[in-house]
Amino acid sequence: MSHCRMVVGIGVVIALAGSLSGCAGRARVSTKSMCEAHGGSYSATARQCTYPAQPSARSAAQICEMQGGQLDPVSDECAIDDRSK
Repeated sequence: MSHCRMVVGIGVVIALAGSLSGCAGRARVSTKSMCEAHGGSYSATARQCTYPAQPSARSAAQICEMQGGQLDPVSDECAIDDRSK
């Protein structure tokens, strides 16, 4: 019986590892989007981001909005929609 349990346990571990590997994706964000989200202007030819004079402090809501999101003040998290769709 212990051999059977070990085989079942290995099967469960393999199935769990396989299902979790789908969650390990990567987000791809254009450099232009990143630059503009932080208040800069992107030059594709120079591949550089230039920034105007920045304010000394920004609120969490302002930072979230710059990323294209909406701040949830209760959880203090920024919800950003998937723009790839």
